[in-house]
Amino acid sequence: MLKKMNLPNKLTMLRIVLVPIFILCLSIPESFFNNISFSIGTTIMGWAALVIFVIAAITDCLDGKISRKLGIVTKFGKIMDPLADKLLVSAGFIMLTGLGIVPAFVTAIVVFRDFFVTALRMFGSDNSKDVAAGLSGKVKTLFQMLAIICSLVSYIIAPNYGIFSFVSDSMLMTTTDILLNVAMSVTVACTVVATLWSFVDYFIRFKEDIDVEN
Repeated sequence: MLKKMNLPNKLTMLRIVLVPIFILCLSIPESFFNNISFSIGTTIMGWAALVIFVIAAITDCLDGKISRKLGIVTKFGKIMDPLADKLLVSAGFIMLTGLGIVPAFVTAIVVFRDFFVTALRMFGSDNSKDVAAGLSGKVKTLFQMLAIICSLVSYIIAPNYGIFSFVSDSMLMTTTDILLNVAMSVTVACTVVATLWSFVDYFIRFKEDIDVEN
């Protein structure tokens, strides 16, 4: 099957394969680090998860550009590319919430928006509408990727501080901790705003296509 795929679709499949590896890196149990310090072990796995996520995010950028440049947009790509994006982003926020870094309501907003917009796109597709990502969707994805990357870096270097900790705990934090926490907090806040904007934008765009009778 892989031999028949074009390069953009291979990059999409690579992104999907990287998702469970990313999750595994952040899910290693404490017993796994019997021979080394737990903090050192989690730091190593945290960096591994970060590298994997960045690679996956790069494939997201490349597959679209390559497919448009070479004119090789396929039905497989149209279906699997957004699915791969949603798997990657949802996995990132769910894991960050599990680690106590990102509040659960942020993850809930991200996941709810993705499921709902997927349904809206299906309605639009049934009516032969263009379901390609709009500006709001692209901005949303950018901030989501940045938020996950900044949160992972903050988790690795300053694991004891959640979002907006710099407001109340600045006296206990180093300059590096504060800068990382500000970057994480700002990108997460922007993610919430951009995700809600994208949700409203897509709802307005496809609300007339919602069919409740058939």
